[in-house]
Amino acid sequence: MRVTAFIILVVLWAGSLKSQDTLWINTGTWNQSADTLPALRFNSSENFDTSNVAIEIPDGTLWNLIVINLDSLVHEFEIQGFENFGGIVLAGDTATFDYPPMNLGTYRYYTSDERGLLLGASGVVKCGIETPLQFHWNLVDWMPSRMDSVVVGANVVWDEEYIPKYFSINSYTFPHTPLDENGYVSLILGDTCSISIVNNGFMDHVLHFHGFHVEIVSSTHQTSRIGWIKDTISILRGEGITVKLIANQPGIYPVHNHNLIAVTNSGFYPGGMFTLINIVQ
Repeated sequence: MRVTAFIILVVLWAGSLKSQDTLWINTGTWNQSADTLPALRFNSSENFDTSNVAIEIPDGTLWNLIVINLDSLVHEFEIQGFENFGGIVLAGDTATFDYPPMNLGTYRYYTSDERGLLLGASGVVKCGIETPLQFHWNLVDWMPSRMDSVVVGANVVWDEEYIPKYFSINSYTFPHTPLDENGYVSLILGDTCSISIVNNGFMDHVLHFHGFHVEIVSSTHQTSRIGWIKDTISILRGEGITVKLIANQPGIYPVHNHNLIAVTNSGFYPGGMFTLINIVQ
């Protein structure tokens, strides 16, 4: 295990603790094809895991976020749409952020510093979602040359052509996405589930559902689309979306990115942002 840095986050509300409210941001590696890539992740313990953990909070409630930074580098914690309430946490220091009540929905959390953005320290906030069956998809696109630059302290060339090599859901790429218990939608005929989707990448993504139309329950960027029922949905960069899926027919159905390059691994098809919905009777 390679762990050289971490941040602990404790989420408190209503005078009590909730599961997965202590998060560590760990450094490690992420293996894709022939590449071993540097990684930065929010985990539920000091043990490195390639997937960022999801945060669950109630809606309509004031809550506090305590950040203890045990890294040797400064980090900045943010929640998309609530940037005025996050902020800098110095190395070896502690900060407390008071968040206002949030509406029901899905939000993006992340470290806004360059290292955190490029190495994948970002995840999903689920607010007030009470559907018994819940899944989440953290969408990220990856450009290894930028990742390598930030690790060695070199300047990242942001105005160069952006050519991602990998595309992941919860840090899984197809054919491994069905191994992810948080992202692989497995239901019994007649079930209803929610899927919280966040785009933590550097480009917009479009997902196509085979066999089902999903209802958009919440959106941070495209609120006019709430209530739409579609088999294809766009998730803008930085956006959080909640969709509802009703398992009204049995079978195994693919869900994939509609951009051909985003369903490849290092240019080889099939791969990337491609997963499955499995409905059994």
